[in-house]
Amino acid sequence: MAMADIISLADVSKARRQALERETTERCVEIIELNLALALQRFSQGPDAERGVRARQIRQLGEVLEFISCD
Repeated sequence: MAMADIISLADVSKARRQALERETTERCVEIIELNLALALQRFSQGPDAERGVRARQIRQLGEVLEFISCD
């Protein structure tokens, strides 16, 4: 960038906002993946009576991850 280039404050602000959104999304994905791993563990090791609930959680968390990944 040359010294005479003018930096648009709106562009800088937009770039910062987009970076923050990416970081937030990445952290949300990490949290969802951890919850999915826990649900899978509870599904396989928990009581049979809870398997339906755990299966639903696994499906829902998978759907959320799929939705986020499509963006």
